[in-house]
Amino acid sequence: MKSTTPKLDISFIRSIFMKPVSAGLKKRYGIVPEELSIPAKIVSEPMCLVPFIDVQGWMEVLEDRIGDPAYMVEIAEYLKFDNMGYFGDWFLSSPDLALAFRRINYGTSCLQSGISFHGEQSGKIIKWTYENHFSQGRGRLHDSLRVAAMFYNTLKHFMGDDYNPKHVEISGPRCGDGRVEAFFGCDVQWNAPMTKVWLDISILEHGSAKPFIPRRPMLVSNFQLDEFLNMPQPHDTAKIMYEMVNYARYYGFPNIDFVAGRFQVSRQQLQRRLHALGWNFTNITNYVLCNQAIKYMLDDMEIKDIARELGYNNVQSFSKAFQRQRGLTPTQYKDRLLERSQS
Repeated sequence: MKSTTPKLDISFIRSIFMKPVSAGLKKRYGIVPEELSIPAKIVSEPMCLVPFIDVQGWMEVLEDRIGDPAYMVEIAEYLKFDNMGYFGDWFLSSPDLALAFRRINYGTSCLQSGISFHGEQSGKIIKWTYENHFSQGRGRLHDSLRVAAMFYNTLKHFMGDDYNPKHVEISGPRCGDGRVEAFFGCDVQWNAPMTKVWLDISILEHGSAKPFIPRRPMLVSNFQLDEFLNMPQPHDTAKIMYEMVNYARYYGFPNIDFVAGRFQVSRQQLQRRLHALGWNFTNITNYVLCNQAIKYMLDDMEIKDIARELGYNNVQSFSKAFQRQRGLTPTQYKDRLLERSQS
């Protein structure tokens, strides 16, 4: 008998991967995330995992607000890995395009789940490909233009500003009245099944047209590296549920209706799914918030501030929930962490 329990199949994207878009929107249109009802904490935490369904919705709202379906091309000069901060610098800190090409293809799996960045060879042509079956509707067009622009700007970073790809494929309907074609400097195929930027294989074989300027080594803490590598895959139900509840806290104390909405299921369907796995929403929420509280303790945040950040009405409610999970009050647990760090 076929199961009627809904799958919790969803993709996440890190807020740092959308930072170039935010920079472009602010510079070109004066639009900041708060105007799209995006909590400031999401923007300030670069490793924050955001459900792609929300990002897609924001991109569609932007089209309506700006009144231009090709707005990604208008901000394309900002859509660069350089504008992502230290991890973006890492993608480009290589002596040639071939190394950066490989680094971006495998490194982006930690920036966005359920997608593929890869190269497809056809004769003397390499098609730099982005595949995202979670994108749909008008958001699919904007997401495709976003990534194609980042690919192209990476090519120019190594090959010079005069470089143009051989051909570009965009997953969405024609837009821009020729501006997209003018930006890429080549023919564009619209409504393609995947995003692809074509380049001659020789430029990967012969390296960069620009001299290599060594950059300072990227220094990250163990905690930052853990966060970067901690990407839930669509088939990992437990991890997906954990991260969705963690995301919900940016909008207040997590509630089941908010989470069910992101999974595009009813409250009852989500409850049945959790029950089938032996879970309940309250226990998951307490577990997630307790773990996040410990991360804040490691940053030496005050207990009262942690309670507020996690959406508790008061410190007493937070302390009781934390003690049920860890067997110690938040203050006792934080003191123990401090003792260990000093020993």
